[in-house]
Amino acid sequence: MGVQGVKEMLMIAGGGTGGHIYPAIAVAQEWIARDAKRRVIFVGTERGLEKTIVPKAGFPLEFISVGGLKGKGIGDAIKSLLRLPVGFAQAFTLIGRHRPNVILGVGGYSSGPVLVAAKLRGVPTAIHEANAFPGLTNRVLARFVTAAAVAFDAAALRMKRADAVITGNPIRKEFFEANRAARADARKRLLIFGGSQGSHAINDAMTGALLFMAPLKDRIDIVHQTGPRELERMRDAYQASAFRDARVVPYLDPIVAEIASADLVVSRSGAMTVGELAAVGRAAILIPFAGATDNHQEINARAVEQAGGALVITERELSPERLGFAITEIVCDPDRTSRMGAAARGLSTPDATKKIVDLLEKIERSE
Repeated sequence: MGVQGVKEMLMIAGGGTGGHIYPAIAVAQEWIARDAKRRVIFVGTERGLEKTIVPKAGFPLEFISVGGLKGKGIGDAIKSLLRLPVGFAQAFTLIGRHRPNVILGVGGYSSGPVLVAAKLRGVPTAIHEANAFPGLTNRVLARFVTAAAVAFDAAALRMKRADAVITGNPIRKEFFEANRAARADARKRLLIFGGSQGSHAINDAMTGALLFMAPLKDRIDIVHQTGPRELERMRDAYQASAFRDARVVPYLDPIVAEIASADLVVSRSGAMTVGELAAVGRAAILIPFAGATDNHQEINARAVEQAGGALVITERELSPERLGFAITEIVCDPDRTSRMGAAARGLSTPDATKKIVDLLEKIERSE
């Protein structure tokens, strides 16, 4: 296969969230880095974040019409079912037009129709699962794709793929190369973030936790990413606390420098966040998003906790007192902070992207 004049074409299907898209872009970059004549085409939906992230990264993007089924109301589920034949037909046509040598599904609504169409077209296929608990799409696709790559060994068991390759999650190389910036004082750095939109649950708990953390006012430096909607409320909370000099911002970019400067991180536990913390090697208090599909954030977090790299507090357990005391205990024990950071680093996978592209090349040659 392959379009005339193009040596090899990789098609990547999926998206919706950054946790699906950013690893896919890393794979695309590695695919092309090995041979400048290679090409990559992404397939997603117009409603996902891929609509802006993929073109910004410099890759072409095609759209198909497809929606989700799990966690939807009856009306939305029926609409999604009715769109499936349309999405499949569009995927079948796109594969015929671009003639990819191999197709990678990364989860998300568009993966299903594209990989099913690829099976009928005779194109070798692979999936990558970023979470410890695979999403519904990847659990279904795992039954017939040529190969499967997973970030956590538990995912292979849940997908019933004994031959799955444990690769880890593709993380940008900047995270592995990050170094802690020099500080003017000996205070420890606490970083709190809840994703690009912030986390109401984490923000709420921190407003009260500041009271229990007051004895640390001369020992820690706080950076808190609140999300744009709660910025003013959280700034007011810090101004009324012992930590008036905290840096309270709506968004952090680049996040790699902030993680590298931290001694302890309080955050959610999406697959990419967990991977980035491991790459830098930072101790963390992980607060899984309770509404995550199949509770995958808690499963991710427990894997880090079991390795010794994090303390997990679920939203059900979360309270200002619990969070404040947990932060105090870890920050006041430098040896524990170092041990947790080293344990997190032990989970890092600097060669994840290479392993995934190796797998794609292997199945491309074998079919």
